[in-house]
Amino acid sequence: MYNSRNMPLLYLGVALIALYGCVGCVQKTRITVIRHAEVSLQDIRTLAILKFDGMHEKLVRKALYNKIIEVQNLTNKVDYIRVINIGQTRFDNFDDLDAGAVISGGVVATIKDVHDTEKVKIQEGTGEYKEGKNVFGQKAEVEIQRTVIREVPYVMRQANIIVDFNIVNLKTKQRIFADKVSEKYKEKFGGKNEYRSYLESRMSQLPPQNQTLEELFDKVASRIVAKIFTTEITGIVEFDNGSNKYAMGIGGNKKVKKGIKCAKNGEWEKGIEIWMDVLNTEPENSAAFYNLGIAYEKIGDLENLKIAQKMYKKAVKHGDKEIYLDAMQRIRETIRDFPKESHIR
Repeated sequence: MYNSRNMPLLYLGVALIALYGCVGCVQKTRITVIRHAEVSLQDIRTLAILKFDGMHEKLVRKALYNKIIEVQNLTNKVDYIRVINIGQTRFDNFDDLDAGAVISGGVVATIKDVHDTEKVKIQEGTGEYKEGKNVFGQKAEVEIQRTVIREVPYVMRQANIIVDFNIVNLKTKQRIFADKVSEKYKEKFGGKNEYRSYLESRMSQLPPQNQTLEELFDKVASRIVAKIFTTEITGIVEFDNGSNKYAMGIGGNKKVKKGIKCAKNGEWEKGIEIWMDVLNTEPENSAAFYNLGIAYEKIGDLENLKIAQKMYKKAVKHGDKEIYLDAMQRIRETIRDFPKESHIR
């Protein structure tokens, strides 16, 4: 016989199913940007990576080798270039080297951890209780909290990498291309981060220094390869329907969601019109700004990427969602690594 006392559990189960269903329905789209090379390697069939001057040069060569292989596998280039990694200094007689061109240069890499403490206000229980409400809004005994100040240790990690490189055509003995790229890193682990709601940048997550350097060299290699190969950058980005950042996609702005539906159906121009219309009545709607940024970023040329950057900046100004900050970082790096000629108007 059916037990009515099980009804609350039944409702809870239905609510959880609905919740997980909504979370799984986050709307996403694919963005592809084509970055053209700054130099032509049409006559080159084999590129040899020689030893670089400076510490950590092995990390440079490893990252370059892996990135070139990755790019060529992704883009399916017809004019495939074989790449070989040679742990040797510059050759006196390049005739002995089975390659059409060589890439080499110098690297300067520094990394350091600064240990310190900072005063942090935290809430802690007193062991005393009072009448209140629990997280479900029900009456309950809740512990009285008090504010205390503690000295909490933290580590500020800073790193800097500068790589200058040049490519020499071994047949003509002419330098094809030369440039310099750099990457900086600064992140704090511990301190106030230990008591924030998100789980990132805590002391327990401080990676080994070599891991940080490898990640930076991977970024440097990506930028170098983008200069000498035409690359296709594809990523999946998430729309914002205008719901509260803690609502996990539930709710949202009806007009903003209508624009997302149009974009998902390929009607991007209509989606842009709808989001623009939202801003006419709600000039601080961060979701509309953010989704407009996605629309312009999807077009892919430098002019529209700069418009997308402006949209993302306005989204960040009026909202504090992590996807806005991710978009800002992504668009900044994409614009930075476009061929230099593209920035000349």
